[in-house]
Amino acid sequence: MIRKRIYLALLILWVAFTFLLTSIPNPEIEVPLPYADKIAHFGFYGVMGFLCAMWRRECGSPAMMAALAGAGFVMFVGSVDEIHQYWIPGRSLDLVDWIADAAGGGIGALFSAFLPGLFPFLMSE
Repeated sequence: MIRKRIYLALLILWVAFTFLLTSIPNPEIEVPLPYADKIAHFGFYGVMGFLCAMWRRECGSPAMMAALAGAGFVMFVGSVDEIHQYWIPGRSLDLVDWIADAAGGGIGALFSAFLPGLFPFLMSE
């Protein structure tokens, strides 16, 4: 029961943190790595997908249903985030960013199906 609340709290905080970062106008961060922004989208939404799926698993959903719920949640949140960036100066609505969000979230959610087998402390007994 406590782990379910922890995963939900972490998920809410992660979504809020993501929206906070994407609300910063005119980001001036230069990273000398090709596609660094897509990698960041993939990573941030991967964590989000994992947290959502783990929360659903702790709520009693089977592993694959939880992974599907996590992937669906990330696709929705990613689309809302991309739309919201349309109104932020220096940001843009970008379909490729959303694809990176969805791919990262899907992989993160999929990890929730097998990582608890490798690391049992991730799930309640």
